[in-house]
Amino acid sequence: MSPKTKTTTPLHFHRRRLADDQPRHMTTDPCAGCAGCQQHNVCEPARGDLRGYPGIRLTSDGFDCALPVSIDSHSHCSYGCLYCFSDNLMQHQGGTTRGVGQTSLLAVEKLFAGEPGKDREIYQKALRYDRRNAAGYPCAVQLGAINDPCDHIERQQGWLLRFIDLAIKYRQPVRISTKGTIFLLPEYLDRIAQAPHLFWVTFSMISGDDEIVKAIDRRAPLPSERLKTMAALSKVGVKTALRFRPILPGISDSTAREPDAYRVLIERAAAAGASAISYEVAFVPGAPQHEVAKRWARLEAVAKVPFRSLYRSFGPRHACMRPAYTWSEHVMHAIRDVAKAHGMAIGVSDPVWKQLGDTGCCCGMLPDDPVWGNWQPESATNRLLEAQADPTREIGPEDVTPAWAHDANISMICNAGVGPLRAWKTRHHSWADEIRRKWNDLKAQRGPLEYFQGALQPARVDAEGNIYYKWRGLTRQHKRTREWKV
Repeated sequence: MSPKTKTTTPLHFHRRRLADDQPRHMTTDPCAGCAGCQQHNVCEPARGDLRGYPGIRLTSDGFDCALPVSIDSHSHCSYGCLYCFSDNLMQHQGGTTRGVGQTSLLAVEKLFAGEPGKDREIYQKALRYDRRNAAGYPCAVQLGAINDPCDHIERQQGWLLRFIDLAIKYRQPVRISTKGTIFLLPEYLDRIAQAPHLFWVTFSMISGDDEIVKAIDRRAPLPSERLKTMAALSKVGVKTALRFRPILPGISDSTAREPDAYRVLIERAAAAGASAISYEVAFVPGAPQHEVAKRWARLEAVAKVPFRSLYRSFGPRHACMRPAYTWSEHVMHAIRDVAKAHGMAIGVSDPVWKQLGDTGCCCGMLPDDPVWGNWQPESATNRLLEAQADPTREIGPEDVTPAWAHDANISMICNAGVGPLRAWKTRHHSWADEIRRKWNDLKAQRGPLEYFQGALQPARVDAEGNIYYKWRGLTRQHKRTREWKV
């Protein structure tokens, strides 16, 4: 087939192979299912080569993530989903929205190879290169923390094929988060099948209803296609999981075509081989820019739910507005019950209802897994579950501060902010300092009291002003709200 031949076949693409570490200019040929790319200037930068992109970073989720190092292949995503949270983290694009940036595979190899370098040594420490488990595996790295590594940009570039080779060469476990179907292509499936135990692929879906998702995940493959990809990976031995987030009423719980949408999606994922679920109710941006506000207005029209005004009713307007735990309790319990019935490991990535989870890694990775269990135990989710198991235990800031955080500059976290405050923190603040500051602030949105909505309660304050928390848990009210239909 000629490269200029237009097609609607989901798996057709035209890509230039990379002979070295230099990114190539993307072609203007339309790629799979992405007829709007050229109109929106997302998938085909019209000028010169792709620029460099610092796509290796410490996770934006800070003290509450058990996989602390994330990698994004590119600075942009071609899918354009209406609820996309990366729009709130525009600084991840490297300070400009001009063109598309691509992460250096040479930098990735130096990281995996354990080569010295100030920032690399911090990342390697965070990945537990010095504390590999009995089977010799470090902590898994996240691929696709902000942008999708299997989208239409990848179909133009082939970056992921070389990344997979590097992960296999250095025995580096990789958790891939995607909505893509690229692993239905033989060259991608064959490549990952060379070492399937090193890859955990989690598929993001907000509903299994193809028709409603088509209007929301605008240029992404349909859920039915993602499930086919999940089944293909499961068949060759790759661990797969359902990333059921963001959960939205009118979309994730029940639709006109699928009255039990949440149940049907979980059942289909289990049938496709998913061994775990990670789930979270949506947050809404508190002060969205114009384009983001337009997207949320369109999302409200599809779901027929006024998300922005509804979320403002839950309390103070923060950068990320989250619902009250009493509002989400029924759907969170319903999803847990269905997933449990299908033998899935439960990971709760939502700040509240962590007590429903099986593991302190909110991706759903169990601590005794020989490949995937070597995650960072200093995550707040893990410490909360430990406190649940032992209500007499007190948790202080040192319990959620990994050793590497004392060496990490605040600028290595992509949500550290912009402007003079970030500049000051870059000079004077470590990530350990920032964790301690938030931990000891009872009013901070990302502090444990507000973040977990009371599941952890202050027990005492030491002489240095550090607050220690004990488990109280969230009491189920058995409330049903009109927005949720479960």
